[in-house]
Amino acid sequence: MKKHLFWFLVAVVAGVMAHSAFALFVPGWWFSREVRQLAREHGKNSFFILSPEEQAKLFPGLPRFGVTGVCVFDVAKGNVTFAADLPDGFWITTIYTDKAEAIYSVNNRQSGANSFTVSLSRAPGLIEQVIKATEKEAIAEIDSGWTVNSPEPRGLAVVWYPTPEIGLRTLAAQQVARSRCTAGPAGEG
Repeated sequence: MKKHLFWFLVAVVAGVMAHSAFALFVPGWWFSREVRQLAREHGKNSFFILSPEEQAKLFPGLPRFGVTGVCVFDVAKGNVTFAADLPDGFWITTIYTDKAEAIYSVNNRQSGANSFTVSLSRAPGLIEQVIKATEKEAIAEIDSGWTVNSPEPRGLAVVWYPTPEIGLRTLAAQQVARSRCTAGPAGEG
């Protein structure tokens, strides 16, 4: 009886560990794979509108009538500027690392404007933080909007704009497509 109980407990622990590993690591790995695929197809540091099929694959929980615009950013070699120019109405912008970690989110009511700029950069490592803490503070650059530091070199800046019916998707996509994503700080490029 004790032998059966032991193996039952081993099986339960192994099952919990396998489930935990799957639940914790597979979504990030899958999202990272999709980010790399989008970068190959559409390029890095550029803004584009996802097709309904791409949207359903990457964000299956979003209604298909909506418009999803993304910037696949890469801050490994320097800052990236995301300049949003969105139509009136409800929208939400979320910035993800390529491991599917949401690091910033804002909607139309929180921002107070349909046009804004987000400067994306790599978050400093521990040693860089210590060095910066000991240096005298330099004069800050001109503020061009919000600044988001990504712990990962790659990620997605995502704009989602819902439409009440499929017929309005094309018009909304044209308006959301006015947004830009470029390498370098705001004002360059």
